[in-house]
Amino acid sequence: MKASRISLAALLLLALPQARDWKRVLPGLALAYPRDHGAHPAYRTEWWYLTGNLAAASGRRFGFQLTIFRRGLDPRPPAPGASALRARHVWAGHMAITDIERHRTFFAERLRRGGTPLAHASTEDLDLVLEDWTLSRSADDRLLLSAADPASAMALELELVPRKPPVLHGVAGYSRKGREPGNASAYMSWTRLSAAGRLSLGELDLRVTGAAWFDHEFGSSVLDGGIVGWDWFGLQLDDGRELMAYFLRDADGHSSPVSAGTLVERDGYVRNLGAADLAVEVRGTWQSPRSGAAYPARWTLTVPSAELRLDVVPLVADAELETGGSTGVVYWEGPVGVSGSATGRGYGELTGYAGPLGAEWHRVW
Repeated sequence: MKASRISLAALLLLALPQARDWKRVLPGLALAYPRDHGAHPAYRTEWWYLTGNLAAASGRRFGFQLTIFRRGLDPRPPAPGASALRARHVWAGHMAITDIERHRTFFAERLRRGGTPLAHASTEDLDLVLEDWTLSRSADDRLLLSAADPASAMALELELVPRKPPVLHGVAGYSRKGREPGNASAYMSWTRLSAAGRLSLGELDLRVTGAAWFDHEFGSSVLDGGIVGWDWFGLQLDDGRELMAYFLRDADGHSSPVSAGTLVERDGYVRNLGAADLAVEVRGTWQSPRSGAAYPARWTLTVPSAELRLDVVPLVADAELETGGSTGVVYWEGPVGVSGSATGRGYGELTGYAGPLGAEWHRVW
């Protein structure tokens, strides 16, 4: 298994076809569901992402993340006589459970070549398989998640039900990630899902309930030059609103003008937010004892037009994930609490603090 993981990771370092050889997400994007819940092999990069805050009947709280990534290796049709075993896509997965009471984060990862029973996805609907991890959608939009990692004694079995309509970020799902047209992703979310099921962690085997967030993005482009990472937030406020915000950073910590967000009102109405509509101020840091990276550990996030001034704080400081067995990125991903002009919970993701972004695998280009 170790040798196969190394060989698959090496595929990501080979000279791949340029972004121009892949289909690009362009203005005028028209998404259709349920088809666009499925995989898009004509685009180079894609991921399906779930996070949430869960609690047992005793009140014990947990955060969770499950992300499944697809990375295209070759956009060209197979040559005549080419081996059917040749890898055209690589699939990776990250799973994390944060035990808030014990202030610990547990992590597992997967990496497989595509086109086998162990790594595949429908192109017609949400139906993903990566080894013993599965994520699918029923006809009434219920999501079924099943993921286990025996090595870390960790498992999730959840049913997730959307409580609001799906959200298309940006302009009808066209979410800019750079100044040039086409430097973008197609970006859809369910920003508030009820979650119920089972969580296992070591000796614990608990029935849990809570709230979750789902993202699906795909595209083929790259970040603007000079962008070293991003801070992303998905916040569920107790007043019934949700806020998504991402801040693309340069080496000096300045936000790119294509940083953006989305505010979802109580009734599901969507307000797109540009860089001028958002501000974030770092109010504290945490240094990883493993990577040595200094991550922001408290923020003030403001949306003046919505009279929002939010104090966002990690519920567990150490939520750094090291993904050397899959995507090769070190990043922070964990549950956060919200206070200030509104209260709530959510998740944050911080990249580029522990070094380069690697093979451009993760959330944004």
